[in-house]
Amino acid sequence: MFKVSYFMEVLPVIASKVNVTFELTIAATIFALLVGVVIAVIGYYKVPVLSQLTRVYVSVMRGTPVVAQLYFFYYGIALYSNFVKNMTPLVAVAVVMSLNMGAFMSESIRGALLSVDEGQKEAAYSLGMTNLQLVVRIIIPQAVRIALPPLFNDVINLIKMTSLAFMIGVPDIMGAAKIEGAKTFRYFEIYAAVMLIYWIIIFILGIVHKFLEKKCASMY
Repeated sequence: MFKVSYFMEVLPVIASKVNVTFELTIAATIFALLVGVVIAVIGYYKVPVLSQLTRVYVSVMRGTPVVAQLYFFYYGIALYSNFVKNMTPLVAVAVVMSLNMGAFMSESIRGALLSVDEGQKEAAYSLGMTNLQLVVRIIIPQAVRIALPPLFNDVINLIKMTSLAFMIGVPDIMGAAKIEGAKTFRYFEIYAAVMLIYWIIIFILGIVHKFLEKKCASMY
């Protein structure tokens, strides 16, 4: 039977690891954005060779499970790379999450760049604007407005993705749940607490996401 007293006891224990989840999310978001922007720009300008390579990269990252990527990186590549072998589990998870979500973000960013009307670009050139001025004054303001909502949704997915970190020993929310479960074997209450914590986080971010969508829609 569900034991409410134990649920209330274990809830703050698991919630104490929320900071690890946020640290992972913030680090992965920053580097995923960098990866996404680089890939999107390469695809937008159709850079020879690089654009083909990035398409393969995006296909692999989007077409394979994150768990497989994490194990391949942390246990597979580590056999041949001392750099990866010496990584802490926290850093390894952040790297894999960045590389994975960067592929998804690149599509959102590239789509936002392509959404800018060609007529506006031609008008900018006719006014004597340089490529830099075109990007800064015309493309970026419009692309950011379009890309922000889907990118924020990717951040929400990153938070949920952090739940995989415990698989290689990161003491996050799921890691704390695993430790508590090994002590008491009361998995019903423990994982109910895990779900509640994640749901509260995602619910709050969902409200922010809706506000952001409305704000971006009303900008123009």
